[in-house]
Amino acid sequence: MEKRSIDDQQRTRFWQDHIAECKKSGLSYAEYARRHELKDGAFGYWRKKLSESSKQEPEFVELKVSGREKSGIEIVLGDHIRISVDSDFDETTLKKLIGVLQSL
Repeated sequence: MEKRSIDDQQRTRFWQDHIAECKKSGLSYAEYARRHELKDGAFGYWRKKLSESSKQEPEFVELKVSGREKSGIEIVLGDHIRISVDSDFDETTLKKLIGVLQSL
């Protein structure tokens, strides 16, 4: 059983490396897969699998802004992304922004 675990780790690492290199390359996923002789379906499967396993639930914290009358929330995504949203935010714009951030 230990052998299988090592194989799974190696397989995961293989796809993590290719996905990272693809992002750095500036190529489309399809073009990168073609140039590296990777099956499109497998590449897509692992991109989705690894992105799902790395997603963190957003954390919501109360936003207190001194010197302003507006109130709102702050959305924290991981360690590097913070979005401050006033109470009169535009819902459509916020949805688009979150969609873009999720695709990164």
